[in-house]
Amino acid sequence: MVPEDKDPLKSARGDFYHQGVITKLFPSNNTGVVRTESGRELTFSYELVLLLGEAKSPLDLNVGEPVGYDLGWTSAGLRVTKLKTYPKTKSDIGAPDSEGQRS
Repeated sequence: MVPEDKDPLKSARGDFYHQGVITKLFPSNNTGVVRTESGRELTFSYELVLLLGEAKSPLDLNVGEPVGYDLGWTSAGLRVTKLKTYPKTKSDIGAPDSEGQRS
């Protein structure tokens, strides 16, 4: 009997989305770019992407933010159709600035 948590299709975050990072956001054009785990850059449109998770609006997205994504074919080619954002972890937030503090 195989444990359920050993599913080979699950991502490191425990879901079934591909993993990537937002590398560019263009609010004036309502578009953005996600870099995949393999290094490929895929675009998305604010109007056409479905947001899941922590972000409720495209304005909640940030460059450098790790995301889960799903792909679909459009008339313009392969595009990101779903973005899932995750809760911030301590490593995402970073350490507070320690300048001027004694050790």
